[in-house]
Amino acid sequence: MEHADIISGAYIYTKEAFFGLKQLPRWIVLFLYFAIPILGGLLVATVVLQFLVKPVLVGLLVSDNYGFTEVSIGGLLQYFAIILGLACVFFVPLIPGYCYRIFKSEGPGLPDYHNLWALFFNGWRINAVVLYYAIPVIVISILYSLVFMYLFPEAGMYATLDMLELDSIMFVLTTFSYVALEFITIIFVSLFAFVGLVHLARSGSLSEAMHLRGIAGIIRKIGWYDYILSLVIMSILFLLVTFIIITLAQIFAYNGVAIVVLLAVYFFLMIPILVFFIKYLSQVYDTAFLVPESDDTDFDEF
Repeated sequence: MEHADIISGAYIYTKEAFFGLKQLPRWIVLFLYFAIPILGGLLVATVVLQFLVKPVLVGLLVSDNYGFTEVSIGGLLQYFAIILGLACVFFVPLIPGYCYRIFKSEGPGLPDYHNLWALFFNGWRINAVVLYYAIPVIVISILYSLVFMYLFPEAGMYATLDMLELDSIMFVLTTFSYVALEFITIIFVSLFAFVGLVHLARSGSLSEAMHLRGIAGIIRKIGWYDYILSLVIMSILFLLVTFIIITLAQIFAYNGVAIVVLLAVYFFLMIPILVFFIKYLSQVYDTAFLVPESDDTDFDEF
């Protein structure tokens, strides 16, 4: 596999799709597919939590026994509202639906971005595959939650750790084992999930995308080394962009307007980056189905 050629092809595809005045409307529309579900979810969650849930919690928790204040409860609820807003990208999966179209498309240009109902439907097909491959991660989280509840019943949300106490050492070791196991599991299932997403779009079948033996066979044709190296390259590029945005966020940490602008810029830039990754992964997937060139050279003269 020629990684340089695949990267170059994905870069040219992304550049021609987004960079230029004629491509700007498409870029803006796809950004809105990101932003509108988030902002809409954030607005609804804020109204419900701040005006309906907050008065109930204030009446229950604002007392000398619990140590909460109305301001602290409002802040916690707003953080939760932000999380719910971001989760709306999953519940209203217009962008995942467009990713499905790019995975499926084998032409030189980006596919059409209209027909929101089709985007929503295909987005939930993507979500179904993601949830399927996330089952091991979810199961491990549930099991470790039960372990924590059994071993450390008195450990609350605001419990402090004393490294000199045996319980605290056990708490740290259990937490470390959980993080390590989850990390390894996420890496392992991601190997199958990425190819499964491409295979979903190309085959049109959820069962094919979830067939582990079939997905393993495709990866074997690609080559485990080349495939893992491709994912490492993708991860480095993604982490580089994320690191730059986080660094800027640290610089403007006390400026709320700057943080909002940085988040908007981050999501705006994520559109071409996501398209680049999808095209890159699609080309890696296609190498599993390339017909090897036959060598018909006549060696009789030798």
